[in-house]
Amino acid sequence: MKLLLDEHIDPEVAEALRRQFTRLDVLSIHETPWAGLPDAALLEILDAESRTLVTRDVNSVPLHANRRLESGRTYGGVIYVDSKRLKQTDTRNLIRRLAPVVEKYGEDDWSCRSGWL
Repeated sequence: MKLLLDEHIDPEVAEALRRQFTRLDVLSIHETPWAGLPDAALLEILDAESRTLVTRDVNSVPLHANRRLESGRTYGGVIYVDSKRLKQTDTRNLIRRLAPVVEKYGEDDWSCRSGWL
C-alpha cells in the first residue's frame, strides 16, 4: 500500500506513519507537485502510481472515482476520513485510526478499493 494524504490532512500524519512503519510509502500532498490539482487529474496520477488517496473529500472524490470505473478506467484506491468522527485538527486520532489499516492492508493492492476511517 502506498498512500497520499490529501491537502486537508496535516503533513505530520505522514511523518508519524513513516516513523511507525518504516517500509510504508506515504506522502503528504504538500511534499509533491500535486497540491491544488483537480480531483480527476489527481486520481489519474495516483492510478498510474498505484497510490491510495487518504482524503476528507467525500463529495467530489467518490464522484470522480465512480466516473473512472464507469469509463473502464481504474483508480489507486481511496480511504475516506469521516469528518464527524475525526475533526480536521485531531491529528493524533487520525494517526491512531490509520495505523491498524496500514498493519492489516499494508501489503495489499488497493486499486479500485475504498474504505472509511
